[in-house]
Amino acid sequence: MSVRCDRDLKQYAARNNRLERQAVRLDGNGNEEMWDKFEEEMEANKELSKGLLARLKNLPNDPKRAAMTKTFKSEYQKFQRIVNKVHKRGGGMGESVGNVGVDSDHPSQEQLRLAEVKRDEELAKKQQKVQQLNQDVADLAHMFKDVAALVDQQQDTVDQIAINVEKTKANTQNAAQELHQADEYLNAARKRWLCIGIILAIILVVIGIVIWVAVGNNEKK
Repeated sequence: MSVRCDRDLKQYAARNNRLERQAVRLDGNGNEEMWDKFEEEMEANKELSKGLLARLKNLPNDPKRAAMTKTFKSEYQKFQRIVNKVHKRGGGMGESVGNVGVDSDHPSQEQLRLAEVKRDEELAKKQQKVQQLNQDVADLAHMFKDVAALVDQQQDTVDQIAINVEKTKANTQNAAQELHQADEYLNAARKRWLCIGIILAIILVVIGIVIWVAVGNNEKK
């Protein structure tokens, strides 16, 4: 699963870059095709955000998960900035749709009515896009709470790992010191046994000499 998360993160970053380029080309009255393309890309990234968040939650608590979570938070914040920026630009989308032309210099009542209907339809469509953009901004803000909670959870894990590393380092140093002391004790013990062996050998030699001398005196008598 971590491999898929890593792949999705790269795809997520690439989509953010595309959205950023599209946002630069958009303005408050961007044409229909540009807005549709942006919304399509944005919806795809929203779904990818949800999937990534769910998969990251299911990964084991380890440094790799922490690193991917941190990357996801950074890219998610970038996604939010892009959508918020476009949302501010799109604030005037529903204000005006301009004049819808008619085919005659002296239009009939029917032509004027049809033009008015078309203008109302375009206005409703733009207002719908603004409402959808408002909802997208709200959705992203709500989802960011889950992202932030996951990052905070991972930070606790990272802190605990750091504490465990320090404890392991301290235990290793203590173990090395104890091994050094044990080695010194072992060398001292060897020296003691060597001294004892030498003393015993001298005693045995002295006893042997005494016995040899005593036996020689007995033979002379």
